[in-house]
Amino acid sequence: MRYFVSLIVVMFVLTGCTSTEQPPVNKISDISTEAVKAAPSLTPTPSPSPSPAKATIQPDELVEPSLYFEQFETVPEHQRVVMVRSNVDMQKDSFNRVLESTLKKSDEKAELNYTLEWGTPQLLQIRFQFDKEALTFMFNLDEAKTVDGRTFARKDQPNTNKVVVRYNGRQPSLTLKNPLTNKQSIIPVWDTNWIKTIKANGGDEPSFLFYGKDQHHLFTISNSKTVKLPVVLDKQKDDYGNDYGYNDMYSDQFYSGYTYLVQGNKRLYRVDLKDGNRELLHQFEKPVYGLSSSPDGKKIAVLYAHDDLIGPVADLKVFDAKGKPIYTLENASHVSHSDGFLFVYPLSWADNSHLILPTDVGENNPLGRIVLDFESKKQSVLTDKRLTKQVIADLFAHEKNEDYYTVSNLRWSPDSKLAAFQISDGQIWIYNTKDRSFQFAGAGTLLDWMPNGQLAWANTLNAAYRF
Repeated sequence: MRYFVSLIVVMFVLTGCTSTEQPPVNKISDISTEAVKAAPSLTPTPSPSPSPAKATIQPDELVEPSLYFEQFETVPEHQRVVMVRSNVDMQKDSFNRVLESTLKKSDEKAELNYTLEWGTPQLLQIRFQFDKEALTFMFNLDEAKTVDGRTFARKDQPNTNKVVVRYNGRQPSLTLKNPLTNKQSIIPVWDTNWIKTIKANGGDEPSFLFYGKDQHHLFTISNSKTVKLPVVLDKQKDDYGNDYGYNDMYSDQFYSGYTYLVQGNKRLYRVDLKDGNRELLHQFEKPVYGLSSSPDGKKIAVLYAHDDLIGPVADLKVFDAKGKPIYTLENASHVSHSDGFLFVYPLSWADNSHLILPTDVGENNPLGRIVLDFESKKQSVLTDKRLTKQVIADLFAHEKNEDYYTVSNLRWSPDSKLAAFQISDGQIWIYNTKDRSFQFAGAGTLLDWMPNGQLAWANTLNAAYRF
């Protein structure tokens, strides 16, 4: 749904940003066209003339150059303004060159124009105008220069100066894109902080569960079918709070007429999808971290806190379909995080006999997964023949960082020729194994590939995550 924002003049002033250890600011604010246009016309305060002693300081003795960013929405729509501030004087020509060479669009055919509007040598506004209802673009100012010839790139924080600009018409949406043809479609969806991939009756095509405060929506792309699931409202005093904002945690498998649910991070239920009735199967003394049921629906695996500190270690308990415990394993999973934060652990079944447990990623376990053979109870590191040393090296080179988390979250296309991945600021990229090239797809919450070769991702108003 699109709507106009009120024309209110708002001026943002960044102060106290002298520490080079602070990350760049990248905020989105509402601002009128008049206000945005007015910013460069502000009369700058003249800088005092440098003393002879300061004039002789060499570049390596100066403060490290840093850039700080703010994003502004404008009225009318189809415009965005990115405010760039620096702690040193900027070389204007270099910003023109670097912006032109690094600008990438999610739709290469979309018309995107921009102007650079300088207020002072330390203040730049980049005004973008575009013609698409849904467009994402990005650029990287690492190689832009100061007036004394230094770049703004930082070895300790690569890609610090990447800026991602999203426009979705103020309507949460689901994007489907074929990277080979660049054809894409936009489907309106529901705003959420959490999107979960669901497999139905062991099928290959995923559906997506959009969690909501008042109602959940299970959406299947192929037939545009939506199943509405009620939010469990009978919260109890001994429920555990969490850091993902919802009281319900559904299984990643839905069956003919039923599924499984953990409520309040404590109680495990079998849920009838026709009438919503719930059958209590088990109640945990410690908070639940993850839930997954086998494709045949006969086994339910649950990860829960190992200790009262709600730390990174989780224990495993597996139940039969009636809620009878059939297997328990202490210290089954370890996902690094600070004590006291309750997140969702990505637990899943590969098939009816092999359970995939999450663990920390690293060189010895780039996928961050352990396979538990439920019949023999033996464990092994999950491997993927498609994930070669060359693929890992290319990913590291592209991101200028040896980040195994990116490697662990690769999403392979049905023919395994393409791999999609997402980085921390929402950028979605596609790696081509044939020519080892990278294509900027967009930004949002990466979901999965469809059987027809389309890649799906969500663009919500809130910062969403999935597993």
